[in-house]
Amino acid sequence: MSRLNQIMGTCMLAGTFLLTISAHAGTYYVATTGSNGNPGTSTKPWRTIAYAAGQMNAGDTTYVRGGTYHEQLIQFRRSGTSSAPIKLLSASGEFPVIDFDNKASNKMILFQNSSGYKYGIGWITMEGFEIRNAWNGIKIYNGYDLSIRRNWIHDSRGTGIFGNGTRILIDRNRINHNAYGSSFPPGGHGIYANGTGFKITNNIIYDNLTYGIQQNGSASSLYKSTYHPSPEFALSANWLVANNTIAYNKNGSGMVVWGSTCNKALIQNNVFYENSINSPSTSSQGVNFISTTCTGIAIRNNLAYATGSGGTKFLGTAAKEGTHYTQSSNIVNTTLPGFVNAPATLPSSPNFALVSGAKAIDKGLVLSAAKIAYNGTTRPKGITYDAGAYEYNGSTSQLLIAAPTSALAN
Repeated sequence: MSRLNQIMGTCMLAGTFLLTISAHAGTYYVATTGSNGNPGTSTKPWRTIAYAAGQMNAGDTTYVRGGTYHEQLIQFRRSGTSSAPIKLLSASGEFPVIDFDNKASNKMILFQNSSGYKYGIGWITMEGFEIRNAWNGIKIYNGYDLSIRRNWIHDSRGTGIFGNGTRILIDRNRINHNAYGSSFPPGGHGIYANGTGFKITNNIIYDNLTYGIQQNGSASSLYKSTYHPSPEFALSANWLVANNTIAYNKNGSGMVVWGSTCNKALIQNNVFYENSINSPSTSSQGVNFISTTCTGIAIRNNLAYATGSGGTKFLGTAAKEGTHYTQSSNIVNTTLPGFVNAPATLPSSPNFALVSGAKAIDKGLVLSAAKIAYNGTTRPKGITYDAGAYEYNGSTSQLLIAAPTSALAN
């Protein structure tokens, strides 16, 4: 067979495969009134989210209707593809609750290939859920091209989102009050991850036990062929952390850059507010560094403010400016961001929406990856992007989850 015929045959086989996926892609439903013995249709939905996650294949979408689902382990075991992703979504206009009840070690949302943790799992979207009382809210083993959007992850015993992978999007989530479980060792965070190409955008991350975000580039995360499909799943380079509001985290700063592999991180347009509450005033409440030897980190157009009840420094001292990182146009301890309800001490119901005239307005840079703010507003509404998760649009309402937009279909 000629080389041309071989290529044509391969293309025809690939096309047939894609058509097969498209032809068999299904739309399913879950409801509290359903049964796992049902076919998962709109009129005969499944009962549990765990069952739905275990059934879906490439191209499938499951909509979960409102209500509270008392679940055990929810595991995604199969991958989608770039043209046929797997999607687990809240039903339109509804906000289902996944309650794991007692924070036992087997209760979480788990992304792990059925063939074992060393294999990748990807092209999956999870969007529009309240996730509470888990061990870790979401745990990822070697994920790729995952999208975690518009979820409220809180009261996990450990970390809100924990794991590793490459090209993972964490966007417009509310992640708070994690790692307060009884007898759990200190160290839980809002997000703790390693791997390349993470995009962490437009999130509200507050009141977690230690750091809001930990970028793990330590020796423990170095590439191992027995654990990782390839180095990109291990080394923590090329992160984007932008337009987040990170506040009131107890024993650590808003973010920490740790280790040798965090090269070329871009930390931009964030608001760091009253973090490191239990730390001395000389501690960092913005971006801390631990054993940092990586390079190319850019920290720009962030707003940082702390009253002095805990750490007050914007940047930690374990990295050298000009060698490990550069910084520009950051506003530090000169003005309050301008939140609706966020005093120096965490209130029972903080509201991080911006008020008219807030100093965070028009302090960011244009960044296409953060174009839709936490409140569903398309940036910019003014001259340029606002700093933090919100974009001021004349409304000061505090949303738990932003309204969906057409961009979510991507």
